[in-house]
Amino acid sequence: MNNSICPICNGFQELLERCPNCRSYFQDKGKLSDYQGDYSPYVSIDDSKKSNGYADFIPQLCLHICSCTECGCSKIVPVQEQSITSVHLD
Repeated sequence: MNNSICPICNGFQELLERCPNCRSYFQDKGKLSDYQGDYSPYVSIDDSKKSNGYADFIPQLCLHICSCTECGCSKIVPVQEQSITSVHLD
């Protein structure tokens, strides 16, 4: 079992990634695994990482789909997960 969590998915941080085309901030559309099928939100995160075709399981990355509201660009943005024991709440 993975003992890490995504700081974006859990609301500890905000995703501040800029569009490479127009430099506006991307809008986070959620994690990629939620878009991989009708039942994907109900599949365990570790299982979806093992079969999604991306190298995100071992480095503990959470892949987010982001889109630009200005120019329409979209991009998958990897977010480094944090160890549950290292998460600090303010």
